Amino acid sequence: MVNIAHPIHFILNDVTVRADEAPGMLALDYVRRQQLLTGTKEGCKEGDCGACTVILGELNQAGTVDYTPMTSCLLPLGELAGKHLVTIEGLNSAELSPVQSAMVDCGGTQCGYCTPGFVVAMTAGLMAPKLPLNMDGLLYAISGNLCRCTGYNSIKQAGIQAMSALAGKLEHKERIAALSDAGALPDYFKGIPQRLQALSDAMDASPASNDNDGQPLILAGGTDLYVQRGEEIPEIDITLLNQRAGVAPAVLCDGMICLDARMTFEAFADDPLIVSQLPQMEEYNLIISSWPVRTRASLGGNICNASPIADMTCLLLALESVLVMRRGDQEREVALKDFYLGYKQLQKEADEVVTEIRFPVLNEDCLVNWEKVSKRKWLDIATVNAAIKLTLDAGRIESAHLALGGVAATPLYLAKSSAYLVGKEPTTQCVQELLSIALTEFEPISDVRGSAIYKRLLARQLICAHFAKLFPTTIQMEVLHEALR
Repeated sequence: MVNIAHPIHFILNDVTVRADEAPGMLALDYVRRQQLLTGTKEGCKEGDCGACTVILGELNQAGTVDYTPMTSCLLPLGELAGKHLVTIEGLNSAELSPVQSAMVDCGGTQCGYCTPGFVVAMTAGLMAPKLPLNMDGLLYAISGNLCRCTGYNSIKQAGIQAMSALAGKLEHKERIAALSDAGALPDYFKGIPQRLQALSDAMDASPASNDNDGQPLILAGGTDLYVQRGEEIPEIDITLLNQRAGVAPAVLCDGMICLDARMTFEAFADDPLIVSQLPQMEEYNLIISSWPVRTRASLGGNICNASPIADMTCLLLALESVLVMRRGDQEREVALKDFYLGYKQLQKEADEVVTEIRFPVLNEDCLVNWEKVSKRKWLDIATVNAAIKLTLDAGRIESAHLALGGVAATPLYLAKSSAYLVGKEPTTQCVQELLSIALTEFEPISDVRGSAIYKRLLARQLICAHFAKLFPTTIQMEVLHEALR
């Protein structure tokens, strides 16, 4: 039975709409098939190409709107309730915007199929105060967009031209109003906060939807579920976790960092508390996925999807994470290292929801490192990934936690290796002995990402890399390799 609990009201570009379709329907399919807004292109339908990029605005507690880019091929229609969805058509005014003009001036389009996605992504970058108005900011903004005609140089020139033209007009000003004044956004954007507030008030006054009967599919970011089951999801009952109250920042609670499991990868790397604990998190994030995918992918979804190569799961394993799971009024905790029972098998009932992730505060004696090897450096899943957390006391390892991905049927916590390190000094000999233990804790299989032999070699190299990075004055990679021959 399709779950259509109640109509979905939201603002599509400049028009308030009521959608009566299933909440699991993709926003991409809705805007193209129901609204006939075909500027949003269907490409890979897996979040990889960026041709379907849209911008989603959500009212915040300050009464302004936060806008983020998303791939509409991974965005369920039900999540649009009370929000502002912007497609390429919603950026059009009587004249070309500075971004559109720059694309024309620089010849930034060839076949044109990717062009709407690039224009939307560049505009989203201009709307994001955290992005600098330079090449770094531009590359961040278009990190999820591919051009099969290989026109990247002219596209980048267009982006820089648009940024240069707008830089002086955006400095020290509220971005949305300044972009509207500069013609980079249509004037209707200025009235969106009030319209969303009115829409929110009307939604709050409407009757609550009925609970789903049976056992619905639980969906958060959907970045993997839509790839696996995209044709099926619109036809079945689903529970959209992101329809609940907004995701709060990370907090300290009894010596633990506590996170809403719905927190996205992007929010995790931007969170002030997380940054204070893991200053390198933004750097890690950049090689996990693109900006639009990171605004969708959730920590809890990454864990429950149970991929052996899940990037965040590997890091959270090393951080000694604990999961809080809820079913009705019942709540329980499970250590993440005990959560995986086998390939895609979890210590979790089908109707339980992972609501929170907790891990111990990292004190000044803690060292953390994360490594990944993939076929491409950027925007690719791992062949093997690895993470480590060490606590030192007077030059010796007081506690150790190692994790590997891609070498077993599940994300793997190396219990024997972690125990071995306790009480040891981090020396070349210590790493040699560690490797002899670590390589007995898994037996990889060959697959499309690499042979079993290759994965064992990568695992060894990544463990070595941990120690070479964390102890550069006492352990050199070259010396370590020589000792291992």
